[in-house]
Amino acid sequence: MQANEIVNVQIVLFNEKRSFELMNSNGGFIMAQNRKKVVKFRPVYRLNIGLVTFAIIFIYLTIQIFMSLGKTSLSIYEVQKSYIDTNIHVNAFILREEKILNAESSGYISYYIRDGEKVGKNKTIYTIDETGSIYDLIKDSGNEPSTLTVENYNEIRSRISNFENYFTYANFSNVYDFKYDIENLVLELSNEALIDQITSMNATSGSSSTYKKITSEEAGIVTYYQDGFEYFDRSHFTLVDIDKSKYKKTTLKTGEIINAGSPVYKLVTSEDWYLIANISEEDAERIGSLSRIRLHMNHNPKDIYGIYELYQNEKDYFVIITLNKLMINYLNERFTDIEIIMEQTNGLKIPNTSIVEKEVYKIPTKFLTTGSNSTKKAFFNVRILDEKGEVSVKQINPDIYITDNDYCYVNPDFFENDTILVEDNSTDTFNISNAAKQKLPGVYCINQGNATFRYIDMVYQDQEFTIVKQNIEYSIALYDRIILNSSTVEENQIIK
Repeated sequence: MQANEIVNVQIVLFNEKRSFELMNSNGGFIMAQNRKKVVKFRPVYRLNIGLVTFAIIFIYLTIQIFMSLGKTSLSIYEVQKSYIDTNIHVNAFILREEKILNAESSGYISYYIRDGEKVGKNKTIYTIDETGSIYDLIKDSGNEPSTLTVENYNEIRSRISNFENYFTYANFSNVYDFKYDIENLVLELSNEALIDQITSMNATSGSSSTYKKITSEEAGIVTYYQDGFEYFDRSHFTLVDIDKSKYKKTTLKTGEIINAGSPVYKLVTSEDWYLIANISEEDAERIGSLSRIRLHMNHNPKDIYGIYELYQNEKDYFVIITLNKLMINYLNERFTDIEIIMEQTNGLKIPNTSIVEKEVYKIPTKFLTTGSNSTKKAFFNVRILDEKGEVSVKQINPDIYITDNDYCYVNPDFFENDTILVEDNSTDTFNISNAAKQKLPGVYCINQGNATFRYIDMVYQDQEFTIVKQNIEYSIALYDRIILNSSTVEENQIIK
């Protein structure tokens, strides 16, 4: 390149063109050679710390999620003392010694005895006016029967109040029984004044031949309804025979003319009565261990006792309870809810999911011995044969889960198949390979940081929880920590 030539240089800096021209010595411009030189600069990338941090956190969380999918969550349960209601709640059928009495003749009937009243033999129960002449005399005399008194209204209010106190919507059908009772009561109260008038006018009327007083054949309690169970045979029946859903009863007090031979009243002739309840096979076995039955019943604040018998018809089980008191309180009821009181079940409460079974050895208790530093029989003498063929004895202290009069139930993990036990101060031996095996229920206790099997003595179990005996040697104790779901761990697994 000559010195007097004007060079046109184009420099591209960051995509921007700039041209430079030089003049020659004559003051004129000359065009630079038709040549361009472009210099490109690579962009500078700066590290984004926030984006890198986010990426690291995202990757870490993703790894943790995938790792957690392969892990089983361990839940711990703390053993608590508890009580489970093992009482038997059932609806019972009521049976009494009762019979229906029929009218001797047709006519207008008036009752002398209130519902639920006790009567002796030859007591006047009702009167029959065959022609209605006595009623005509009352009407002609203008002496209308007296209206209800204040005492009568108070009695009606008392009946209504008692019904309200014990009414539940679960037993809505009792409303119809209540309606019958109130109608019966009102009819009784309104008839009392009428009866007095009939009695007084009968002495002066000439209609004594058509007016009769009917007396009781024997002593008993009078009531005025029938339901078809008056002659029920408790020695042979089925579940269908005592179906509450089909139960109906009708009143015998209608205030209308009665026909000869029609039912007029019912007489309960004994204070003995019976409760018949359908129960499960399991409850039948539980009740069978009782000498007598203790009951809690509706409308009665105190428990009562009775003798019982169990009855089975095909696959259905029943308990028949005999009582000799309080029958009159349930005179107008055919069904009632009862609670059979069982022995209280107290103990340690554990969830059923915690229970596991372990197969153990049964070793005769005579092979138990005390240790060198212990007076407790929790050791076994094991015969050892060394390399020189010499026999010696060493003591081991295996896990003993439970003992009885004949055997101790021992963890088999402490023994080899050819282990020989030696009785203390005797030459008797026991080859562990001959030991019987038995499965014991238990739980995994983690008080020491690993899942240790502990035997449990179950006394009651429902669908969710089990009550086990407390203060059992080698078993669990109050506030012990156990695995909630035994299937999530293995025995002796270290719990972190």
